[in-house]
Amino acid sequence: MSSLKQWRFWISLLLLGFCFYFIQPNFNSKNSDFKINFGLDIQGGYSYLLELNENEFKQNLLVKTTQVLENSYNLQSDIIKDQIFIPAGQNIDDLNNLTIQSLGLELIDRSNEGMSLGIIEQNFNQSLSEMTLNAVEIVRSRVDFLGNKELSIQKVGLNKILLEIPGDLDNNVKDVISKTAKLTLHIEKRTLVNSKVFLNEETGEEVRVQEIPNLTGDYIQDASLQYNQNEPVVAFSFNKEGSDLFAKMTSENVGSRFAIVLDGALITAPVIREPITGGSGQISGSFTNESANNLAIILKSGSLPTEIKIIQEKQVGPTLGREGVQKGIYASLIALIAITLFMIAYYKVSGFFTALTIISCLGLLFAFMTLLNTTLTLPGVIGIVLTIGMCVDANVLVFERIRENFKEKIENPKNDGFNSAYVTILDSNLTTLFAAIFLFAFGFGPIRGFSISLIIGIISSLIVTYIVLKFFINITSEKYLGLNK
Repeated sequence: MSSLKQWRFWISLLLLGFCFYFIQPNFNSKNSDFKINFGLDIQGGYSYLLELNENEFKQNLLVKTTQVLENSYNLQSDIIKDQIFIPAGQNIDDLNNLTIQSLGLELIDRSNEGMSLGIIEQNFNQSLSEMTLNAVEIVRSRVDFLGNKELSIQKVGLNKILLEIPGDLDNNVKDVISKTAKLTLHIEKRTLVNSKVFLNEETGEEVRVQEIPNLTGDYIQDASLQYNQNEPVVAFSFNKEGSDLFAKMTSENVGSRFAIVLDGALITAPVIREPITGGSGQISGSFTNESANNLAIILKSGSLPTEIKIIQEKQVGPTLGREGVQKGIYASLIALIAITLFMIAYYKVSGFFTALTIISCLGLLFAFMTLLNTTLTLPGVIGIVLTIGMCVDANVLVFERIRENFKEKIENPKNDGFNSAYVTILDSNLTTLFAAIFLFAFGFGPIRGFSISLIIGIISSLIVTYIVLKFFINITSEKYLGLNK
């Protein structure tokens, strides 16, 4: 056996071991880091349609705009019926039409009493859409932290999110995804002006604090469940900017209490004994392990921009998916048997090599899918069936080129025929591969499921054709190859 044939032999054995090692965990009931995950359409699961509060977002947008008017243009204004009203008697020379439009506003009415401004609908819809995209990533992060890696999540319309979680549902999912988790820190204030009282309903503790928060949860970098005297607490740490603000707040208010408020409810209000310069702290309260862990996950992933509601919830059964998978398996087996019989009848021994190549290609495909923890969906099954066809195309092209070389009495018909055919195979497969990559990059849901299987299938087909098929062709005598007639 020549050295060229020999290395293909050892690589083929290596591929066989690779396939066995990574495929067998899928048939093992024990947990493994490497397994093919199944999508909602195959194994069933839960589907949620979430809706962000459009009115709350609009009010937040109006409040921010009034703050800009006050800070940048020294104009006092009020929010009246979803409009900003600027009373007369103020200098509005800088507030021309161009400036108003740059703020995303339009003039609604002008009178002796003042002027009314409203948000431009197109600008509002764009801001709402961007806010929803941001919320998608926050929800994805929260569910990921719970261990649900196979989820499907996408934006629907302007302010809705479709979340699909295959398999068994974690009991904490609904609580985690629907909590706004707006964390604020307020310094205690003993006067009534610009102050607010927060109450802890469980303990009865209350504290009057500055209405505008001194620090928000937007600066939190990490959060985790820890234990203090065997009691679960939530430890958190700020980023660099947050650490500096926290240090400044605690340094200037030693001896005062500061309230830790979550979604408008007081969690705790400890006394500042000394400046806290480390940029970290703990939230303690009447936590269970589960509630403390949920809070840590929520704080780590960030707060949602508005309240979020589950407006539709349904459980999807796996019956349709199982039928689809069974039909896909039957279709693949029928195709494999039919192709094998035809190829053997037409190409003799070489046709048998096609069957071995297809089996090797499917084995490598499933091994790669297992290694990458890919989620298999029904469109993905279609991609696998398509891979069989592409693998057969490659075999036919190789066999026909070799057969032509025999007819033309080329000096090295097998090697020259394979090399010539493989260039064409590589060209056509790479074109399809680039298309599949674009589908994966810009598609979602079923489209991505199909593209993943197709990408891995194309790569597997190219490897198997070059290694396994060429090895069988090289070790088989021209007399028995069945291509010299």
